[in-house]
Formats: sequence, structure tokens, C-alpha cells
Amino acid sequence: MVTVGGGLNLNSIYYNANGLSSKREPFTYFLSGNIAVNILDISLPFTFNYSNYKGTYTQPFNMTSFNPTYKWIKGYAGITSMNFSQYTLAGHIFAGGGIELTPKNWKIAAMYGRLNKAIEYDVLNQSDATMQFKRMGMGLNVGYEKNGYAIGYTFFRAKDELNSLQYIPENTQVTPQENIVMSLNGKTKITKNINLSGEYALSGLTRNLFSETGQPNSKAVYNSILKTRTTTSYFSAYKAALGYTGKGYGIQLQYERIDPNYKTLGGYFFNNDLENITIAPNVTLLKNKLTISANVGKQKNNLNNEKLSTSSRWVGALNLSYSPTQKWNFNASYSNFSTYTKIRQQTDPFYKDNLDSLNFYQVSQNANGTVSHSFGKQTIKQTITATGAYQIANNKTNGMSDGANTKVINGNLIYSSNFTKTKTSLSFGVNYNRSYLPNIINEFYGPSLSVGKSFLKNLVKCTLGTTYNKSLLNGKENSSVLNSRFGLTYSPKLKNEKLGKPNIGLNTNYLTRLKTTTTSPFEELTIMLNLGYSF
Repeated sequence: MVTVGGGLNLNSIYYNANGLSSKREPFTYFLSGNIAVNILDISLPFTFNYSNYKGTYTQPFNMTSFNPTYKWIKGYAGITSMNFSQYTLAGHIFAGGGIELTPKNWKIAAMYGRLNKAIEYDVLNQSDATMQFKRMGMGLNVGYEKNGYAIGYTFFRAKDELNSLQYIPENTQVTPQENIVMSLNGKTKITKNINLSGEYALSGLTRNLFSETGQPNSKAVYNSILKTRTTTSYFSAYKAALGYTGKGYGIQLQYERIDPNYKTLGGYFFNNDLENITIAPNVTLLKNKLTISANVGKQKNNLNNEKLSTSSRWVGALNLSYSPTQKWNFNASYSNFSTYTKIRQQTDPFYKDNLDSLNFYQVSQNANGTVSHSFGKQTIKQTITATGAYQIANNKTNGMSDGANTKVINGNLIYSSNFTKTKTSLSFGVNYNRSYLPNIINEFYGPSLSVGKSFLKNLVKCTLGTTYNKSLLNGKENSSVLNSRFGLTYSPKLKNEKLGKPNIGLNTNYLTRLKTTTTSPFEELTIMLNLGYSF
């Protein structure tokens, strides 16, 4: 009737540096744990964290979330988050509760809680940088899906409490807000191979609840539930996708439009003032050994022509994967990103002549490739992997390049072998990186070596590795760094496995920068100890 499971982890870190300022505390520890109680198929999970690292944690103890589940019922309580859609409630953290029901073809979700806690004006520093009103939110999401057909509805409302702050300075830009957003989404099959999906959202936002009452918007459907003020605006966002799937190939056409200044209080960041049109074909050939996919699209902003500049961006990508046998694997990709900006002509206030228009391009190209080959016998398994990457970016104004091109070339070659009888692994590699900047050429290269060994029927695993990198600036040695690593893990088995599984881990990293004509030497030592127990 009752089962209990969970785990406990303690991580302690020792740090010491010579020749440079310390980058962290000399000793820190992190304690984290989770416990899940299951009573008659009702799951009750808890999590917690504790640390002495004051730089990150504002309080020593944090109860993150409590999410009980029972079959198709899931609850949310504590400091948690939910996601309804990208245009409504989009993962905003809240303190409160929620529920999610998924019986058969239905999905019903609801939430209520505090989105922001009240933070008073900083009187000591005369600053409103952190000041905010207490904000409460509520939402509902209902959806039904069956046999490739679906329809869903989302409602979300958030409002700041006017009396949540004791003092509000007269010239502050922090104002109480209210937001209501609804969205409708769905998908359908036009034929057996053609499907259509889309979503439409309308957001009504009042940016200042202290502003005067205004005339209701004749086009808004929220007039009865959102009081119209002089700072109330309405924004829409919608997207649609049309796809076709055949035997061994497919293609999808997508369109998305988000109004300028589109925003809801259910998310931290929203892209807006953009229009996207993309097409994505894919094909599989040679008995599924060769896969080719592409994605080409165009994005532009300034949808209302209210800005002085309009940007238009082309995005293209091509991916190729080829596996002729189980021993060979080839992967390649190429992308070409370009941005086009046109500055509109405007009349100079002191002269009658118009200023020249400006056309600005930003072009970036990326190419990547990987080749891997596996060989050897059952007792010795070997792999050679080679990777390469090339990137170039430049700017063009009125068809002329500004000469500030940036190029990056990167390559890696790695050989690894696994000796199954002795339970030993060996890996050796070399890397090279070269970047071209205006009047600057940076290079770094070097070898790396690592060895691994298992003992006592794989209960103990040991790894030892080292990496050496030399850096050059315009052909002259800039720095040389030697990085050595050691790792040891021990996972003993208890006689009674029902008591749980303990594990111990020790990792040491020693970094040394050698002295050169331009740099001073330094040393860094980091030791990490991990104690874990799961049951």
C-alpha cells in the first residue's frame, strides 16, 4: 500500500589558487535531496536544496515543488510552474497551486497563485530598480485530441494589487498592470497525408491601473472583463503549419505573425513585431541510409511601419546524414544566415535635401562535418572520429563590405579504444582552433590523453587525463596551459538491495598556466567530493 523512494546527495568543493585572485570560495557544499511517497498509487514527491554558497542562494532552504500524481491526475503546489502555450502562460514561476487532468483524449489544466511578490521601493539607495507590485494570476487550459484532430482553448488573467506597496514614488516608471489573454488552437487532417495546425491568441494589456478610464475598443472581445483605460492595448499572435508526409519524404510550410509590443504577464520574454515564413522539406533515400533535410525561411519586422528601419532576414539550413554500414557514419550541415536592414529616408530639419537611404547586410555562414569509423575485434573495440567546423561572418553596407570579416576554423581528431577483458579504456586526441579578426589572428592547439579502468566487478571506476593547449596571438606564443584530471567513483552493493544504493565520487582538477614572455604563471586546484545515497 505504501512505498517510499528517494535520494540524498552531498557535494563539497575545495578550491585553492596561487598566482591569481580566487574565483570562488575556498570551501562550499551543496546538499540536495528528494523523497517520493506512494500511497495506493498516489505519488507524493518532495525536493529540497541547502547550501552555504551565499553568492547564489538568497535563503539556505528552498522547497521547490510538490507534485502529487494519481493515474491521470497531477497536482502542482509550492514554488512551481506550468506551461499552457507559447503565447499565454509560458512557464512563469508562481507560488500557489495547479492541477492537470488527462483522462483519455482530454487535457484540462488550471492554476492560481502569486506570480510576483511585492518588493518595496529602496529608500536607502533612492532606487526603484527592484520595486514591483504583488501580482496574482489564474489560468485555464482545456483541450481534446483524437485520431489526429485536436482543439484547445486557453484563458489566462494576471493583475497587480494596488495596495501591495506602502510607498510609491511620484516619478517611478514601475506601474501596476493587468492582463487578459485568450487563445484557440487546433489541428486537423485534410487528407491522409496532409495535416493542418494553428493557434491564435489575443492579449489585452493595461500598463498602468492608475491611468484614467477610456472608451471601450469596438474590436476587443474583452471589454466586459477588462476595464478599458488610456493605457490599455490589444495585441494578437498567430501561427499556422501545413504539412505533407509521403513515403520517405515530407514537407512543411509554416507561417507566424506576432504584433509589435505583444506581451502577456504569463511569461518572462516574448518575441514580437515579427513575421516568419518557413518551408522545411526532408527526404530519406538508399533504404533509410541517407537522410537529407532543409529549412529555409524569411523573417521581417516593423509590421506596422512605425520604425525608421525595417529588417528582413533570410534563414537557411541543410543537414545530411549518411550511414552506409554500421561501422561508418557521415554527418554534414550548412547554414547561411543573412540580415537585411533598410533605413527609411527622413527629412533633415535644417536642410531641404533628404538624407541618403542606407542598406545594411549581415551575413554569416556555418559549415560542420563529422566522420566516424568503428573497427576492431570483440576484445578490442576502436573508434576514430574527425570533426571540422568553419564559420564566416561579415557586414555589408550599400553592397560594400566593411572589411570586418570574422572567420573561425576548428578541427578535432580523436582515437578511442576499449579493452573489454581488462576493462580499460584509452583515448587520445588533438584539437586545433584558428580565428581571424580584424588585424588579429588567434590560434590554440594541443593534444589530450585519458585512461580509464574498472576494478572489483565494476564497483570502482578510475579515470586519469591530461590536456595541453598552446595559444598564439598573431603567430607569437601567448600562453600555455596544462590541465590534469583524476576521477574515482565507488558504488558498493549492499547485501540487502532494498536498503538502497550508496555511491562515493572524488574528482580532482589541477590547472597550470606556464610562464611565457607575455603571461605570468598561476595554479588552480579544485577537489570535489560527492556522497550519494538512493533508495
